[in-house]
Amino acid sequence: MGVMRQFLVQLGVLVLLGGMGWSAWQWFGFLRPGQDFRALQSAGIVPLPILLERTIRPPKARWDAATQRLKAQLLEAAYRPLDPRAAGEAIVLNYHDVFPKRSAQNVWWDITPQEFEAQLAWLKSRGARFISLDELRRHLTQNTPLPKNAVALTFDDNHQGFYDHIYPILKREKIPAAMFVHTDFVGRKGPRARMDWATLRTLDREGLVTIGSHTVSHRDLTQLPLAEQRRELLESKWALERELGRPVSYIAYPEGKADAVTLKLAREAGYTMGFTIDWRLPGDSPDMLAVGRYVHTQMPRAWYTLNPQDRPQARTGIVERRLKEAPVRLEYRRDLGVRWALVRGGRAESRLSSYRESVRDFVEQAGAVAGINGTFFADPYLKAQDNTMVGPVVAAPRRYFIPERNPYVLYRIVERPLVAWNRERIVFVPLKFDMNRPDSIRRFMPDFTDLFVGGVWMVRGGKAVWPLKNPPSDHWEPRPRVFFGYAQGEPVLGASLQPVSTALLARMAAAAGVEEAVLLDSGYSTSLVYQGRLIAVGRRWEGVPSRPVPHAIVLHGALEQAQDPAATRRN
Repeated sequence: MGVMRQFLVQLGVLVLLGGMGWSAWQWFGFLRPGQDFRALQSAGIVPLPILLERTIRPPKARWDAATQRLKAQLLEAAYRPLDPRAAGEAIVLNYHDVFPKRSAQNVWWDITPQEFEAQLAWLKSRGARFISLDELRRHLTQNTPLPKNAVALTFDDNHQGFYDHIYPILKREKIPAAMFVHTDFVGRKGPRARMDWATLRTLDREGLVTIGSHTVSHRDLTQLPLAEQRRELLESKWALERELGRPVSYIAYPEGKADAVTLKLAREAGYTMGFTIDWRLPGDSPDMLAVGRYVHTQMPRAWYTLNPQDRPQARTGIVERRLKEAPVRLEYRRDLGVRWALVRGGRAESRLSSYRESVRDFVEQAGAVAGINGTFFADPYLKAQDNTMVGPVVAAPRRYFIPERNPYVLYRIVERPLVAWNRERIVFVPLKFDMNRPDSIRRFMPDFTDLFVGGVWMVRGGKAVWPLKNPPSDHWEPRPRVFFGYAQGEPVLGASLQPVSTALLARMAAAAGVEEAVLLDSGYSTSLVYQGRLIAVGRRWEGVPSRPVPHAIVLHGALEQAQDPAATRRN
């Protein structure tokens, strides 16, 4: 009996050790850290902690705490629909890459730390309170209260610039944010480097940044077959959960694009909140998996949507000024720390090409002495040849009225400044729907010869206008910028010689004594020409300064002989 008892004890020990080893192998071999217990049990795997709970019951307090944590995880991982009572009480802003300063390599949706801090200051001065995505989700699904003027910050694409330049600001200010990661790009090096897994784990562990999925390869999900969409949604989620050791329930769709099929697959994959880049308040979104966000350049638009009572009053009425012909002269200036160039005098003429040309070509063909690229056009692509303008236009050489033919565009540009003039006077007036016909404009200026619609009214009555009314989407971005205006009876052409925002250029123009100014197409289109010389450019390629444009404004007249631009520049 002694031998038999010893054999049975040894056999029992071996069975127990074998069972524990088998369960441990299942746990560490199959389980991606962060995968919830339901996923384990659906695969037929019994995690080691559950096995131990069955054989060696822990103290009740510890068991209760573990149960509560598990219940909380399962509750957070459960999809809940959007509560219609939770409408219009927050905004979500979307950012991408971050650079220490602007350069020719930047695109309009990049941002610098200085610009980011300026936006935070603008928001905080108006009473903004920053919230996490978890707080936003609880509000949207359960109508839990949020602080007034709640703002959630989200960043896409996992850029290293976020960790280097923005995260220190967030930690200093104790502001939560979210980062959406496309897992195929983790750890990628180069000019737009991505954070590696160690950095992401640090962010996740410190708790200020919520990490979500941005799919695997950042492809447009709406253009992929069903199986590929499912793989993009699932594998990115699994990779993040494996590396971070916790459930990942939030997703931002690449390029903000998601259709009904995408939303269905995202819900099946276990996501509880998804983000587009549709410009709407989250409570006005169609679904919890299609929550709207505003690109950061649209931050004022987002704020005034949330707080319509703060929106500046509509500016109405006509500004009419007398014109005189004076010699044309160039002046280099430095205002508010920014270098820029100002050409004034002569007689202004609006010109429209049948395709796209350089501003120097416009000036030469018109027999003018100076010129600047004109207003906004419909097709922004660099190699396009289309000459369709944004808004009505009248221009040489044909000078017939060309209306805005796209009703959606007309709706978006209402209240932008319409500029009309002849040899004796110039008029600035906010565009109205009925001004898309020449007879409506003749009511206040019967004899106009030139006309276009500017991007935004920058200076009015000698004062910089802020906030801007119906601004272009990139007005926050520092870039080469140009304007057309009026000062002391003369037409004025202005161009920055270094990147500036629209608001800063407006202040510079007002500081130079410009009385009225409207924004022209900027960035790559920027070109200021004087006496055949290119004074300001948007960007240079080999042999091609700036982007060819369909519209320009040129100045006719005599040059001021006493003016020496080189001497002015030295001074």
